[in-house]
Amino acid sequence: MQIHPPRVWEKLQYTAQWGRLEMGEYIGLCRESLTDSDREVRDWLVEEAKDIGCEVKVDEMGNIFAILPGRNNDLAPIGLGSHLDSQPAGGRFDGALGVIAALQVLRAVKESGVKNYAPLAAINWTNEEGTRFPRMCTGSGVWSGAEDVTSSHSLTDLANPSITLGSELKRIGYLGTAPCSYRENPLSAHFELHIEQGPRLEKAGQKLAIVSGVQGMRAYEIRCNGSGGHAGAVPMSERADALAALAVFIVKIEELARREDAFGTVGVVETDTKSPNTVPGRAFCTLDLRHHSEEILDAIEEELSGNLLKLEKDRLGITISMKKTRHKKSIKFDPEASLCLQQALKNTVHESLVSTLESYAGHDSAETAIVVPTAMLFIPSKKGISHNPEEFSSEEDW
Repeated sequence: MQIHPPRVWEKLQYTAQWGRLEMGEYIGLCRESLTDSDREVRDWLVEEAKDIGCEVKVDEMGNIFAILPGRNNDLAPIGLGSHLDSQPAGGRFDGALGVIAALQVLRAVKESGVKNYAPLAAINWTNEEGTRFPRMCTGSGVWSGAEDVTSSHSLTDLANPSITLGSELKRIGYLGTAPCSYRENPLSAHFELHIEQGPRLEKAGQKLAIVSGVQGMRAYEIRCNGSGGHAGAVPMSERADALAALAVFIVKIEELARREDAFGTVGVVETDTKSPNTVPGRAFCTLDLRHHSEEILDAIEEELSGNLLKLEKDRLGITISMKKTRHKKSIKFDPEASLCLQQALKNTVHESLVSTLESYAGHDSAETAIVVPTAMLFIPSKKGISHNPEEFSSEEDW
């Protein structure tokens, strides 16, 4: 049984109307979690699911489970999931492909007349991106037990701290009543189709990759305090420039990441001044650090901590703190679930066009893998671009 690729493509482009973002010749998405555009695409998903004949369940984190009954409904559903939220200036394929393809799998099963043995569930996980409410994979993380409902509902909008994730769930009508728990709302397994978000498949001329696992990720907030002053009056020898000190630290991050073949990213830098002729007295940055080895991440973290102490010693009047805000260990996906994907691909594409890759990006499947057998499948990303309106994957790769 095969799903109809043109139908997936058509639905993917259709849903891009909600949060549509035009940047020059490119069409992307600005559909951050729990915004009005997110509500609109969720409403579409629910309507489509009911048209197929699914039971729709919404849990207390706003995760949507569209369940197609099977012959044995005493079994927990087999989940096919991803996310519909996007980056502030993201692409049309990241996440949305997995949800829409899952929905079309359910439709194909229903239209075939074949009665599936176990129930099947197309899933939309809440706040995978974590850009508006700063906790990646929030919905799947709570479901797996890695995070809790209360603190997740209390997450505040980065642009407006008076708004919480819980209040927005209620506002858009997706504060569900089902427990957000793998124990009380279980799945038998979880599968996810996703774009690679990197260049490896395209460079190798391959069409698909079975994902072996997801590398470890850590997030930090770094705050540097010095002394503000007049750009033309404070002598260079007497300055405690917070941004200059932080810049030295940022260069060290890149040096260590390159040396250890890791990923080190400073995505946000802020100071306490918007003036071009004021010495910054306070500076702030984020750090996203990734590698498959916990030992390597530990070593980088330890060396960075030592570098902060050295900066404080070398630069009079400077104090710096580094707070870890997230720690996700690397995970390996389930061998048996991955074998199911491998066997299914035999009738779809020649084995020479299929590879095995580790995911460098985080995914909801990294959360579900903690508690249920999980597997992922990648398709190529053009030029490896993602989290950007230029993001593109060809219909021919489906």
